[in-house]
Amino acid sequence: MGIEGVRSWMVRQSETRIAQRRIRELFYLAIEDEKRGEYRRAERKMELISLYSQKYKARLIPEAKVWLCKKCKKGIYSNGGHIRINNSHLTVFCGSCGYIRRIPISRRSSLQ
Repeated sequence: MGIEGVRSWMVRQSETRIAQRRIRELFYLAIEDEKRGEYRRAERKMELISLYSQKYKARLIPEAKVWLCKKCKKGIYSNGGHIRINNSHLTVFCGSCGYIRRIPISRRSSLQ
């Protein structure tokens, strides 16, 4: 790997770190918008979170994985969705597309 390869790797790493920071900030701002009833703004922020994670290959924070619909990329609460907790899994219902997602949980899981 030459000096150009190392330089491009460093640029990608810094872009990914910046994207992860933006994802975290946008997620918490989207939650605040949903609490205030500004659903369109929250929906747009959730779409941006999805775009950032795809473009820069940045991982989503665990809370965003639950709040973001995997199918339509919208926030589940802004469209009348809800979450149910059973003994073995979380059931996430999306209000806009009707997608049902089951996330297995264990006693050691950080989602409890």
